[in-house]
Amino acid sequence: MRVSSFSTFNIPVENLDRAVRFYREVFDLPSTFSAHEQSHLSFQGNPLVFEPAQGPIQPITLTIAVQDTPQAIENHLINYDVPQIALMTTDNGASVFHIADFEGNHINLSTQK
Repeated sequence: MRVSSFSTFNIPVENLDRAVRFYREVFDLPSTFSAHEQSHLSFQGNPLVFEPAQGPIQPITLTIAVQDTPQAIENHLINYDVPQIALMTTDNGASVFHIADFEGNHINLSTQK
């Protein structure tokens, strides 16, 4: 997926490894490694911060803008076995896909194409 923006870089998680894998694979984000070989993700030089939950997770809603066609997004989600949690909607000409990560965070994938 060709991501063009994230609405937030702080994402609450219960399972760090699972979250890193999901965002890396589904959104094609590059991995960087720290001195201890721990993998982290970034977008346009900004690190994604996966915040471990200190109790029950409080899911958030984030918007991720992508530069792919609706058909390409739908195919990508099918290829990675990511179900849509609601029907695609439109907002000012943008197609919006509604998915969730494994942590329960709601993700609105928005494209203008």
